[in-house]
Amino acid sequence: MPAFQPNKVQLLCDLTFEGAWPTTVAFLGSSRRLAAGNRDGQLFIWELPDKQTKEPPPPVRFLQGHTNGITRLRATRDGKTLVSSSLDRSVRLWDTTAPTTGSTEVVLDMKTREQEARRQRKPEIVTKPGVKVATQTAAHVFQVHQNWVQALDLSGDEKRLITGDDNGMTIVWDLASRKEIARWTGYPGNWITSAALTSDGQTAFVAEFCSRRGDFDRPPAQARIYDASTGKEKLDILKVQFPNVKKRDNSYGYATTWGKFVARGFVAADFSPDDNILAVGQGGETGTGKVHLLDSRTGKLIRSVSGHQYGVTDVQFSADGQFVLSAGRDTSIRICRVSDGKEIAKLGKERGGQFKDWFHAVDVSPDQQCVAAADIAGQVRVWRLG
Repeated sequence: MPAFQPNKVQLLCDLTFEGAWPTTVAFLGSSRRLAAGNRDGQLFIWELPDKQTKEPPPPVRFLQGHTNGITRLRATRDGKTLVSSSLDRSVRLWDTTAPTTGSTEVVLDMKTREQEARRQRKPEIVTKPGVKVATQTAAHVFQVHQNWVQALDLSGDEKRLITGDDNGMTIVWDLASRKEIARWTGYPGNWITSAALTSDGQTAFVAEFCSRRGDFDRPPAQARIYDASTGKEKLDILKVQFPNVKKRDNSYGYATTWGKFVARGFVAADFSPDDNILAVGQGGETGTGKVHLLDSRTGKLIRSVSGHQYGVTDVQFSADGQFVLSAGRDTSIRICRVSDGKEIAKLGKERGGQFKDWFHAVDVSPDQQCVAAADIAGQVRVWRLG
């Protein structure tokens, strides 16, 4: 496999995806195919150009079925299977090589059209035809969760899935049989904000959080490692970090203790390829969101890296485990060296507004040649490394 080389970065293209926020991205098998979803539940696949271009290509497939925002995407390394989770309470499997079922017309540049129509005083610009895209339906739908599914991950051996919802329910699935392996419920009232599986799928990390600002008290945050086959707790990371906190059934007198460590919740998590390190990202509306690198066996903090103003949104290791990438609300992708925490590269530019400018998700292509980010300004940004 080619090495991950963040020393030289070039913007390859910006894919137009206006309208509802683009929320998640996933490469399919190489650096040439990319899937992205948005807050309206739209999910498209693009074929990426070989060379840098200012003219974005249109999508080649529209994966239809979700009726609410898509929260996470995961794909097998060969790109043939794509998994999506959604606020419509479903998790869907897609066979990206399956025959298409039809076609439809889509408009992905409506914001630009509206601006141009006002500038030229030509309302007919808005109603111009869109692009014709082939359509496809899901190969399978997991319709078990009873609330928004915010967390999703695929084990490194591609045999297991983990999903988590806003009722605090976590489910581990066998991907081949599409059957449940285990399920468990976390602290009452908490949302599952992120989940991750080790390479063999035997160990799971699950983070919980609830922020009801009007309440005098609220449920405590949780960050735990479980046996993924049984749901039995193996390690409570916050107990390791704060051994002097004895009362853990509420956050009164406790929130200030764990608040600086958890911030507004660990909204993203990833195990290193060798499973020795767990990366978790401080999310939400926080001052500067860090990525904590934790020893996955002991739960102890190795170091904190990166630093996104307003919070982290996504975290991912490079395939060689030498670098950790993070996306944030400051419209940047930060690439840090795991061994010493040094920031090696920064992709994107801060645009100065936490409520309009986020990179919502990041993904690295399986061949380690490209990085993509979902930009809520209405595009998917793709960079080439080398």
